[in-house]
Amino acid sequence: MHKQTRRILIASLLIGLAIPALPSSAQDEEPVRDDSTTSCISVRSIRSTDIIDDRNVLFYMRGDVVYHNILSRRCPGLAREDRFSYKTSVGRLCDIDSINVLYRDARGMRPGAACGLGQFIKITREDAKALKEGPKEAPPPKPLPMPTPEEVGTEKETEG
Repeated sequence: MHKQTRRILIASLLIGLAIPALPSSAQDEEPVRDDSTTSCISVRSIRSTDIIDDRNVLFYMRGDVVYHNILSRRCPGLAREDRFSYKTSVGRLCDIDSINVLYRDARGMRPGAACGLGQFIKITREDAKALKEGPKEAPPPKPLPMPTPEEVGTEKETEG
């Protein structure tokens, strides 16, 4: 019995070590981290923000730097209200922080949905402009020319 328990423990340990190496949908959704991706940005360096839609926000920083933040989930009302607030005690806005949609009502501004931030991805101003403009419209479809009767030919049934 002691040997069997030991084997089970060893097998469990090996399985536990192998599980992180297996691909999972949650791991596949994680953004790739490289030199252009950071977890936090300095609040003092933020010059302005631009809300693209309910999931994408651009942060324009000092020094002509732009960060694209893809929120962890869709943030209801963000694009419609086009404003948000955040609180931080460390002077840095990080991917573990949240933003709150700001709604205007008769009494002024009030916080709405809290939405988690994602990684901050450094992009060029041209990329930011393209994100703001959205996808280009596809050119109108052009019908294919009809083949002439000679090109189509006729198929004859052959007896074999």
